[in-house]
Order: sequence, then C-alpha cells, then structure tokens
Amino acid sequence: MGRAIYQDIYHDLREAIVSGDIKPSAFLPSEAELVARYSCSRMTIRKAVSLLANEGVVQPIRGRGVRVISHPSDAINKEDAFRVNGLSSFTESARVIGAKPASKLFLLDSVTCDEKTAGRSGFSEGEELTRVGLVRSLDGHIMAIDRHLFPAVRIPGIDEAIATSSLFRYIEDELKITISLSNREITVEKPSPEDSKLMGLDKPMYLAVIRSHTFDSNGTQFEYVESKYLPSCFHFFDSATRTPLP
Repeated sequence: MGRAIYQDIYHDLREAIVSGDIKPSAFLPSEAELVARYSCSRMTIRKAVSLLANEGVVQPIRGRGVRVISHPSDAINKEDAFRVNGLSSFTESARVIGAKPASKLFLLDSVTCDEKTAGRSGFSEGEELTRVGLVRSLDGHIMAIDRHLFPAVRIPGIDEAIATSSLFRYIEDELKITISLSNREITVEKPSPEDSKLMGLDKPMYLAVIRSHTFDSNGTQFEYVESKYLPSCFHFFDSATRTPLP
C-alpha cells in the first residue's frame, strides 16, 4: 500500500525546505494555496504540516501562517528517522520515511481487568479487555515490541489480520472513533526475559519504554499500550513552549 496523500505532501514540503526553495524564517504557502495545489482538503494539509511541526521544522503562528524554523537533515538512516513523537501508528510512521513495516503477533486474548492492571492502565477493575502483543520490525529488523490493552466492548472484533496491519486504521475507519490525544510516560528499563526472547537480545542492555493512555475526541480512553524500543531505534523529538513560572 502506498503512502497517504498527506504523507506525500509532507515529503514535498520537506524537500522544498531541504533544497532551500523554502528558506529558514520564510512562511509556507498558505493553507488555501496548498489545498488548490494538491487538490485536497484542508484537513489533509493540516496533517502534513503537523508532521513537519512534530519534527520541529515549522511553527504555526496564529494569524500569520506556518514559518520554517529549522533545516531538516537528510543524512540520517531510516531507523534514526523513525520518530515516536506525535500520534501516529507504527505503520503510518514507517511509511512517512519510506520504510517497510512489519508486525508479528505474539499475543491475542481476553482478560478481566484486575486491581493491578486497573492501576496502570486506567481501565476499570472487572472490565473485559483485549490484549494484543506485537513484535515490530522496520525493513526486516526488529526494533520494538508493543503490548496493547483495549476495552472489549468499545473496541470489538480485533483479529490477527487487523492487529498486524493497522490498529489505528481499524479504529478510525471501521469503528468510526476519532483518535485525539495520548498521555505518555517515557522511561529506560531493563528488558524482561520475555522481552529479550521476543527481540532476540543476547547481551545485557536497556530499552526505551513508552506507556501511553490514548483517548478519543470525547475524552474517553480506548487504549493502553506499553511500547519497548531498542535504544538504537528510539528517537524522541519534542518542541517545548516556555511558560514562565511565578
């Protein structure tokens, strides 16, 4: 499957910045101009621009437009370019950089949420949950493992085909749920014996761990996921806004 339109637009704009056609401190063409140029919706343009903003390349300025604030580097390999910031699926993030994603299922079952699981996941004790475990690879190289929890009533029908293609696409396109927000905690931890076996680790190391609570547009949580990345494949980028403290 090819890239989505917004990903092609992202690459076009990024290349224009890299090549110098759009220079630092200059503004991108207006949203209306980009809509006309690419014959697409405003939402498609906004998704493309959000990828650039997540990369720290541009900054939207209210009432003025979107300004280029840095020069992206092309001298990075695909694993280094794979970024975990933003709210994109593994498949979407891989395709943005032109890499081939693959997911291997190692767990798919149902459990009743106990007190311990409720405490870490945010779901209610006694709630029926679907567990999904995936080994993630990029261009044939294992880079991460994901362990998902979904409320079974809210997110029904997950099977191996859905789990290994794109969970977010299924949730958005089939279940018609608008994915809105993810709260994340990032730590560095030793792998468990199961982690080491799944990732083929043969020497001591630490993994970058992201624990995420994901919410829909109504503020209802529909996912908890624990993702563990090899340090060589973990690249988190954040643009911070200063808020002076008293």
